[in-house]
Amino acid sequence: MISLIRDIAAYLKHPYLARLPAKVEDPFGLLWRLTLICLVLGIGSGVFIDRLVALKLLSSPGPSRMEQLTMPMGIFFLMAVVVGPVGEELLFRAQLRRFTLTLFFIALIPGAILTQLTGTSWAYMVSPFLFSILFLVYRLNLSGSIALKYSFWMKVFPWHFHFTAICFALIHLGNFEKGISLLPFGLLYTLPQLAIGLILGYTRMNYGLKYAMILHGLYNFFPVLLFIFSKH
Repeated sequence: MISLIRDIAAYLKHPYLARLPAKVEDPFGLLWRLTLICLVLGIGSGVFIDRLVALKLLSSPGPSRMEQLTMPMGIFFLMAVVVGPVGEELLFRAQLRRFTLTLFFIALIPGAILTQLTGTSWAYMVSPFLFSILFLVYRLNLSGSIALKYSFWMKVFPWHFHFTAICFALIHLGNFEKGISLLPFGLLYTLPQLAIGLILGYTRMNYGLKYAMILHGLYNFFPVLLFIFSKH
């Protein structure tokens, strides 16, 4: 466990394009240790936020949307433990090893922000336009040279890795009724998601996307189970 924590800390300090292992040794043990780390970080971050609110150093984020949940618990469990983790990993972590998907992800962010600010769905139309521009710039400047593309990606990857985790955290402002109005302190309210996003990014880059999906589902499993039991 200690060696895994040290490896995670070293990677998060200097993210890089790690080579995936041909075979992961003791995958069940690895996932259990990663899940435990995520739970400790998630619970610890949640307690930290609660203390800030209790000390009036941070305003209350208000009620959670989960408190008004109306869907059947079985469907909620499936969405939170299977569909949500798979979908979020495909959106946020799959692109970490696919340069074209990275361009799409970056183009998607302004569309998401405009949609939240304007309260409309048409604002997402800006994303395909931005992607076209980014892809054209890529084709004209980088695609002709693998060495140039790799050199550029090595330089920007650490920044993009952390940017992805920040985006992952901020999208969870949607868990609160106040949503985007909680900015500019959004990262404080979503500190657990930021911490988990970094661990999921580490897992994706060092062990593969399927491990990040499984870890995400395992992390969601425990609080979702507690939530369901609290409703009965």
